[in-house]
Amino acid sequence: MKIKTDFWLTVLAFASQDVFALDFLLEPDFSIKERYEDNLRLQEHPPRDNWITTVSPGLMLGYIAENNELKSNFKWNELIYHGESALDFSEKLGNISHQFKGERFKTDLSASYSEQSSLTTQLDETGSGDLRIQVPRFSKSISPNLTYSLSEKNSLQLGYSYSDVSFEKKTGGINNSLNFSDYTYEQFFATISHAYTERLSFNLSGSYSIYESSNETPGIFITSGLSQSSTTLNYQAGVQYLFDEKTQLAFSAGIRDTETESVQFRKVTSTGDIFSQSDFSRNTMGHVFSANFSRGTEWGSFGFNAGQQLNPASTGNQQTTTTFSARLFYNLSERLSTGINASYLQAEAVSTLNNSNISNNRTLTSLSPTFKWRWSDDMNLEFSYSFRQQNLETSNQTAIADSVQLQFSYQPQINRQVK
Repeated sequence: MKIKTDFWLTVLAFASQDVFALDFLLEPDFSIKERYEDNLRLQEHPPRDNWITTVSPGLMLGYIAENNELKSNFKWNELIYHGESALDFSEKLGNISHQFKGERFKTDLSASYSEQSSLTTQLDETGSGDLRIQVPRFSKSISPNLTYSLSEKNSLQLGYSYSDVSFEKKTGGINNSLNFSDYTYEQFFATISHAYTERLSFNLSGSYSIYESSNETPGIFITSGLSQSSTTLNYQAGVQYLFDEKTQLAFSAGIRDTETESVQFRKVTSTGDIFSQSDFSRNTMGHVFSANFSRGTEWGSFGFNAGQQLNPASTGNQQTTTTFSARLFYNLSERLSTGINASYLQAEAVSTLNNSNISNNRTLTSLSPTFKWRWSDDMNLEFSYSFRQQNLETSNQTAIADSVQLQFSYQPQINRQVK
C-alpha cells in the first residue's frame, strides 16, 4: 500500500509541475465602427453613398510554456449596409499559430480560415480591384517553417505554404467573370542567413511556387472557361542593418523565372462536352525586390516600405505588384496620438493570353490620416479619413472615393495569464 501511495504522489508532483509551467491566455475584445463611403464600389460615376456599421467581437485563446506557445484568434465582423441590406455580410476569421524553441532549432506552424466579403478583399495585392458586387470569398491556408542554427552566426530556414481561395458561384451574372477565379497556391522556400556582425547580416533565399486557377461562366447553352497553371523559380539576396535598437534597414533583390500554361475552352452546358479549346504557353522573367526602413522614437515612429513581387490573384492569373508605402505615428500626449498612412500599388497581370479584357492591370493610391484617443486603459476612440483613387487600365476608368470612419474599441484589462 505504501508503494502505491509513493507512486501516485510522485506522479502528481510531476503533473503539478507541468500544469503550473503553462500560462493560459484569454483576451476578449470588441469594437464597433461607423463608416461613411461616398463611392463604396470605386465606380467612375457612383450611384449613391453608403453608411456602414461594423460590429466586431473577438477572442484570443492560447498558452505560453517554457519552450513553446500556442495562440488562436477568432473574429466576427457583422457588416450592416444601411439602405442597401442586400450587401449585409457576416465575416468570420480564425487563425492558429504554434511556436516551439529547441536548443538549436525553432519551428513555426500557422493556419487560418476565413469567410470574407469581396468588398473588403479585392483591393489588396491578390485582388482584382473589382468591387461591383458582393461575393463571398473563402480562404484556407497553412504554413509550417523550421529554422536551424548551423553555427553561432549561420542559420538555415526551410518552409512551405499552401493557400486555397474560392468564391461563391451563382448561375450566370457578373460574379462568374474572370475577376473572381478560384485558385490554389503553394510555395517551398529555403533561406540561409549569416550574421557578419551584431548589427549587419546577409541572406540568400530561393523558392519554388505553383499557382493553379480556374473559372467557368455557364450560359443557357454554352459554358466558357479558362484554366491556368504557373510554376515560378525565385532567387534573392538580401542585407539587414541595425543602426540601433529602434532603427533598422533591410533590402533584398533577385530574379524570377515563370512558366505558364493556359487553356481556354467552350463546352455544351447540358452535357459538358468540349467543342472548342485553345492551349497557350509562355515563359516570363522578372525582377523582385523588397526594402523597408523603420525607426522608433520617444515621440512615436515612422517607416517606409517598397517592393515588387509576383503574387497569386483572383483574376485568373498571377500579378506582378509594385508597392510603395509610408507611415508616421506621433504621440501628442499620454492618451492622444495621430498618424498618417500613404500607399501606392501597381498590379500587372502575368498571363499567356493577349486579351486585354482579362488583364485587369490597375493602380491604386490611398492616403489615410488618423486620430486616436485612449479614453481609458481598456477603451479607445479612433477617427480616420481615407482617400482612394483607382485606375483600371482595361476600361481606362478612374474612380475616386472618400471615406470617414469612427471606431470604438473595448479590450477588458483582465489577467490574461492564468496559471
